[in-house]
Amino acid sequence: MTIHPSKRFLVAVREDHRESDLDAPATLVAVSLTDAGSEVVLFESHDFVSTPVFSPKNDEIAFYVWNHPDMNWDATTLFRATIAFGSEGIPTSLTNLAAVAGGKDDPRESVYQPRFDETGRLHFLSDRITGFWNPYHVGSDRQVTLSLEKPMEAEFGPAEWEFGISTFQPMPGRPDTVVVTFTLDAKTRLGLLNVVTHQIKDLPLPEWTTLSNLQFGVSLGTNEPVLIMLAGGPKETKNLYTYSINGSITPTKPLLASKPAGFTLDEQSVSVPEEIMFPTKLPPFTDDVIGKGGRDAVAYAYYYPPANSSYQAPEGELPPLLILIHGGPTFEADCVLNPTTQYWTTRGFAVADVNYGGSTGKGREYRERLYPQFGVVDVQDCCAAALYLAEIGRVDRKRLTIMGGSAGGFTTLACLAFRPEVFVVGASLFGITDLEVLTMEMHKFEKHYMVHLVGPYPEARDTYLQRSPLHSVDKLVCPAIFLQGLEDKVVPPNQATLM
Repeated sequence: MTIHPSKRFLVAVREDHRESDLDAPATLVAVSLTDAGSEVVLFESHDFVSTPVFSPKNDEIAFYVWNHPDMNWDATTLFRATIAFGSEGIPTSLTNLAAVAGGKDDPRESVYQPRFDETGRLHFLSDRITGFWNPYHVGSDRQVTLSLEKPMEAEFGPAEWEFGISTFQPMPGRPDTVVVTFTLDAKTRLGLLNVVTHQIKDLPLPEWTTLSNLQFGVSLGTNEPVLIMLAGGPKETKNLYTYSINGSITPTKPLLASKPAGFTLDEQSVSVPEEIMFPTKLPPFTDDVIGKGGRDAVAYAYYYPPANSSYQAPEGELPPLLILIHGGPTFEADCVLNPTTQYWTTRGFAVADVNYGGSTGKGREYRERLYPQFGVVDVQDCCAAALYLAEIGRVDRKRLTIMGGSAGGFTTLACLAFRPEVFVVGASLFGITDLEVLTMEMHKFEKHYMVHLVGPYPEARDTYLQRSPLHSVDKLVCPAIFLQGLEDKVVPPNQATLM
């Protein structure tokens, strides 16, 4: 929700589950803050609506929408409209409703994070040209303009799995300037983007590899704008920081520094990763499982070597490897200090956190490698990561292990069932085991996700059965452990108990 500057009302996204959980209608609703309980539906024509924002300059509002079977990283439409008010200063309707960007079948465009600056200029992210989410804005002529000098193969934002993601913000007092964060050449950047000159000025950063939740506050001492954000890197967990921007740059300082309870490591025992790129066509893969990207496709992983200042491995012995698989599957692994990863590396394991084809952070073409190859491309890439590291002599070929959660649990079990020669043990954390049962029980947000990942159901039912580990349980020849929460609403417990 967002509160109007007048403080007389707020506008919120409402998803109404009173009649149905799976088809709960999403609407944009104005709620009075002066007349308790008074509400007006402003918009109700799409399956999903997100991120309403007000213009500080006039009575405009912007938000974005999308429909099944798409996810919001597939195709969305950005709207802007004028708010019509009643006699009490409470909205009654939207007028001049117009689509700003997106909404076309070809080319498909994912638009999100709308932001108005102080002049009423509307900013947003879109992957319309390169397939990477880049910043754009709409001027007084209502034309969409790239805010950069030229399109960049760099992501200025992640897939929006949750409401309220914020990776850029217009800067108060500097109407032509937007603070942006993006990843380029495997390095995370923070910059000041002038949308008139299209130039980015890099700001100095510590060794951070993730920046998120950017918001502006005001320094109580100087009354100057202060950037507030979550940040972390390979040697520190995510913390809340302030960052002062006003002519000269002052050092960052943690606003709230925290460490997980009991998590203390000396610097020599912290395993710092390197991003590796590896071919996905290693044996035993054949042409029928190469998938999108062709025979020369590559995938990526963060490789963590074993590290413990108190112990040394026997001379000449290679470490066992743990392949970690993120969920989603349209998500990505980062390399921020993670106690779970360090648990294994301090105990002699090497760890590879895999960004298989279908992961975000590398553009639309890479994330759509998984369409409709879920259970094929991800399996291929995770097995290839393990075999590649064994082939170049970094890990012990006879001690390859694998673990993943949710969609990563599905890939774990699929690797064990369909490539039993690769791994010797696996762990499924709330993993998917039966794609058919899941697609019939899926919550609204992901209700039609499998249409892209596997195919339409029931037309592609044979494919659903073929790729489900539950229907190939006889092929599991190594130990596997299942961990599942009984109240899980995303991956229901029957996914584990059926297995």
